[in-house]
Amino acid sequence: MTANFYKIQEIINEWNPIEIEPLPDDEYSFEVEYIVEFINEQKTDLSLLALRDRINEVFNKEFERFFTQSEQTLEVARKIMNLCL
Repeated sequence: MTANFYKIQEIINEWNPIEIEPLPDDEYSFEVEYIVEFINEQKTDLSLLALRDRINEVFNKEFERFFTQSEQTLEVARKIMNLCL
């Protein structure tokens, strides 16, 4: 399983978890890199819940005061998983 950086960036930008307006195209580039790296490391062992947890972890680390975990993260993880399959 290989992750596509730009398509994942599109999904994350659409989600815009920190609600930045206007949103620069590359605002979440570092976070997307961490997510892509995680997906590529997991290869065929990637699970939806593990991906959700990693997304939460990345955004908590980078934006701890501004990011609140929600059920939306699971839907974002699902979109990314569908993209990578």
